[in-house]
Amino acid sequence: MAETIDQLRGSFVEETRDLINELEDILLSTEVDSVDSDTIDQIFRSVHTIKGSGGMLGFDKVLEVTHDLEDIYDKVRTGSIDFTSGLKDISLETIDVLKTLLATNENLDDEEKVRFANLCRKIELYDVNASPQDQSSSSEPQKSKKEPRAVSSYFIKVVPENAIPADLEHPKFLIEELTLMGESLAFSSYSDKVSVNNFSKVNKKSEWIVFLSTVQPLESIENVFEWANESFSLTIEELSDGDLFMADGFREELEKRKDELFKISETEIFDFVKEYSDKIQKHVAEEKQTSQVQTQKSDSDSNKNGKIISSIRVSTDKIDMLMNLVSEMVTLQARLNLLSDEIGDERLNNVAEKYGSFSRQLRDNAFTISLVPFGVTITRYKRLVHDLSLQLDKKVEFITEGEDTVLDKKIIEQLSDPIMHILRNCVDHGIEDTEERIASGKPEAGNIQMKIYHQSNNVIIKIIDDGKGIDYEVIRRIAIERGLLTPDQNISDKDILNLIFLPGFSSAKKISNVSGRGVGLDVVKRNIADIRGTIEINTEKNKGTTFVVKLPLTLSIIDGLQVHIDDRNFIIPLVQVDKILAFDKLKSESKLSQVIDIDGVQVPYFDLRADFNIGGKVPERREMVIVSFENEKVVLIVDSVVGENQTVLKPLGKHYKNQNFISGGTILGDGTVALVLDVNKIVTEFSKK
Repeated sequence: MAETIDQLRGSFVEETRDLINELEDILLSTEVDSVDSDTIDQIFRSVHTIKGSGGMLGFDKVLEVTHDLEDIYDKVRTGSIDFTSGLKDISLETIDVLKTLLATNENLDDEEKVRFANLCRKIELYDVNASPQDQSSSSEPQKSKKEPRAVSSYFIKVVPENAIPADLEHPKFLIEELTLMGESLAFSSYSDKVSVNNFSKVNKKSEWIVFLSTVQPLESIENVFEWANESFSLTIEELSDGDLFMADGFREELEKRKDELFKISETEIFDFVKEYSDKIQKHVAEEKQTSQVQTQKSDSDSNKNGKIISSIRVSTDKIDMLMNLVSEMVTLQARLNLLSDEIGDERLNNVAEKYGSFSRQLRDNAFTISLVPFGVTITRYKRLVHDLSLQLDKKVEFITEGEDTVLDKKIIEQLSDPIMHILRNCVDHGIEDTEERIASGKPEAGNIQMKIYHQSNNVIIKIIDDGKGIDYEVIRRIAIERGLLTPDQNISDKDILNLIFLPGFSSAKKISNVSGRGVGLDVVKRNIADIRGTIEINTEKNKGTTFVVKLPLTLSIIDGLQVHIDDRNFIIPLVQVDKILAFDKLKSESKLSQVIDIDGVQVPYFDLRADFNIGGKVPERREMVIVSFENEKVVLIVDSVVGENQTVLKPLGKHYKNQNFISGGTILGDGTVALVLDVNKIVTEFSKK
């Protein structure tokens, strides 16, 4: 049973992290002067769910920090106090503390304990200092914003198992959460003694029967017991459309018959409830449209027949294991193809061909499973911009587009720090102070946009600000001061911009918590390069700056083109290959100009044998692989092209850590290793020579 509790607690942590992220996103998207009652209800329900479930599973500090915050939002719901910027800040701070509590399993260090105690005190004192709301002027508009939703009435019976785990907190927390969903009566029974709405002195092993009328869907009721469903026998039945408590005498009849509720069958309970259900059915029917009635019936039928599960939660460890197994299968498939070619048996060739088709489909399906939408990380970026704008006293609007664009989860994990560095740079260096923006005729609030979209087999992330842009002369002056340039040295604007990616380069005038320590864009470039990505900057003075990050869709399996140089094998990513041509020898003119004529167009080329300093005899007949690089065509000259190859990328280890041209390695069908070339880095580096 201890194992079960650990699983429940693990499930709680995982689900609560999602809930916290949603809550943080809601708060960051909510303006204090335009908040509506639906939003407040949603915040309240989230806080209450975290509190109830956390208390149930023994997360005492989670319970402590959310208990008073829930009370505050309950007062906001009822119109007793206002939703203010102060409450918004406290709520965001609570989210930070909750994240720490979940990450540390409530084992806080000294600094975290002080922060936790200060926050609890801050929450406790908030409603004392909050201004009471003028209910006559403000509560009514909130109600007008909330659209009416259909009410349904439910019967819920909760019977604890014989042995409730000792570290599972009191079930009354779950029942209390149910009663907050709407109009209700909760009956508890222990040793034939029945109580009504008693949550103070009730035995942990008591049985419960709850009658609930609510606008919340059935799923919300089921979610209350999500982390404890293995410890209870649970029955949930929809009794009626409409609010049964509106029927004359219903509440009184239940209280009158409380002692027999736990003795008679559920069918008998439903029979006497039907009398009151019939009284309100005709009123409900008049208010509903035919389509709504059909939808209710469809939902009721599906609930009776069992819920259809459209998705499941799978741990990342299992996905990683799946991808590793698929990778091994791809390697074996390459071995099988090689053997079938050597043996030359037609039946074996057919099997190898079908197996190859199957493995490719399985690879593609497994690959899509490992992709996650970029939006899962958006909240942390919104929070960063929000906090920095407050810290720097700047007004900043942060707009995102393309949050549903999917990427390899490993790329998303490694991309977090670079994106945060870029956003920090935009807020601190890019967006001007309010007075400066107004003086230059710009809107008072700065604007930062993040756009994410697919381009071929790559993902493009653009971060655009409408700030003051980058001053080329300032960058040049700093570079000269630091000895990176000489005063008489002339370089292009693009090369000047690239100087800001050098280690220790900073244009900040003073050191702060945000910038000025010389740690920033050099880390961005290095981290993005580590995941085979590139970054470039476009800027216009007094107009703004755009950072463009280009990333591969995946880091694990790619389609590659196997090529041969001397006795060595290399892989070129197939997505970048445009054309393959054979030729005899390069003309001496082309060797001097480093270009070659293809279909009447001068195209730059790189002889990989020469550039990689590979010795040996150069064959008379060689091949050109024409690849795409930044919307241009470039030729890579190799000795020969072997053919396509499903490439499983493997890291090469610390000895190859500082090389600039290899993305990784892969095992070929004959067991030899081929190096995977990074075309972008090859062209960039060799172009400088």
